[in-house]
Amino acid sequence: MEMICDKERYERFFKGFTVYDCAIGYDNTRYCFVLVEATNSPHRDPLPRTRFLFARMERPMERRFYYQEADYFNFTRVAYSEANGKSEFVAVDMGSHVFWYDAPTANVEQDIPPQIPDSEYCWSVLNVARVAGRLTAIGDARQVRWRAGPDDWRSFAASPPVPKQLAEEGKGGFEVGFNDLAAFADDDLYAVGGTGDVWHFDGKAWQQIDFPSNELLYTVCCAGDGNVYIGGKDGSLWIGRNDRWKRLLEGRFSLPFKDMAWFDGRLWCGSDYGLWVLQDGKLINPPDQPAAVRNACGVIDVSPDGKVMLTASPHGASLYDGKTWTLLFSAFAFAEKSPRAQARAQLGRGKARLTEHDGMQALLDVIGNDGPDASLAALAQPETLDLTALREHSWLLLVNAISAQLAWDGYDDVARRLIELGADLDAADPETGMTARAIAQTMNVSLA
Repeated sequence: MEMICDKERYERFFKGFTVYDCAIGYDNTRYCFVLVEATNSPHRDPLPRTRFLFARMERPMERRFYYQEADYFNFTRVAYSEANGKSEFVAVDMGSHVFWYDAPTANVEQDIPPQIPDSEYCWSVLNVARVAGRLTAIGDARQVRWRAGPDDWRSFAASPPVPKQLAEEGKGGFEVGFNDLAAFADDDLYAVGGTGDVWHFDGKAWQQIDFPSNELLYTVCCAGDGNVYIGGKDGSLWIGRNDRWKRLLEGRFSLPFKDMAWFDGRLWCGSDYGLWVLQDGKLINPPDQPAAVRNACGVIDVSPDGKVMLTASPHGASLYDGKTWTLLFSAFAFAEKSPRAQARAQLGRGKARLTEHDGMQALLDVIGNDGPDASLAALAQPETLDLTALREHSWLLLVNAISAQLAWDGYDDVARRLIELGADLDAADPETGMTARAIAQTMNVSLA
């Protein structure tokens, strides 16, 4: 299977945007990508444009793509459902704005009502997911709404109680509330969020679970092996069910997981920085994953029939059927070296060593010579890196990545990834005192 777009279509529909979320539906023939405008503003003021891009794979490439844009959606998630005989993609953001696609119609709906019944408090939608076949909006203040139809979001027959500190004082939003919801069946649901705020729904009532930690919780998966997996702070992983829980893995990532899913008999965890699979009690990068695909994986959606998994990173998207990985598109696939690339002095490989640390020398070689795609692949597995040495080599690594921006587009992402792994942007050259941050500024490279 070839990529879903050529260079002309990539520049027309994807360029200038990053992928925030994705979903697959319509007998696995259509994809929805939530794209966010790439801007230099670190404060999202004004908000970047959100583009809802749809790919219809049954059509030839020249008629494959369709999109609509909005300038007021913020942190938008999307899901697909076939409930009540209706097939649709639905995207919801933190402001409770709703975008709906049911081919050939796509439009903005009325907002999900923010007011909590019998309360002075308003809630924010933090996620939307297909739960027990139904589209469900999940948010803070322990709020859950299921979608009965267009402009129709309904509370469960019974709802978890709104915490007193929220209902009476409007405080405690980080400590209680839901970030994610999953189900074995419509009478066996688990909701997680806040600081160890875990609840179970048995079809009649919600009951709070005595969870053994007060760490921040972000994701939950009701898995095919009969266990419930919960993702917490820094990518920690818990396993259990009902009132029996244990920590499976300590958190070792700088970001929590954005999605968790059960596919091909395994647990998958993804964030904007990559995709991991649980194997032999460890989270590892998929061993059969080609390097070109690795940087196009992160957020996850499994098709309703369970046959394929769609995954996407800010840079691209890919598809996995349990045997074969397919790169759907990638920002790096169409990247071209600038005319200055050949003139750029290559650091490291074949030259004098820049450090006596073999691992960091090898990393410098990749960053200096092999382009942004290979560099991000080399940085995709924190468990394989000496992070202490990486921090100690901050100046060399960052300056190498920043200067490479003159040769290849995309090296600002490499520098940002190094910073995310612990590299110090204010590390200084011992001889000149020049910091990596100052060099970035002089070269007009944004690392926000």
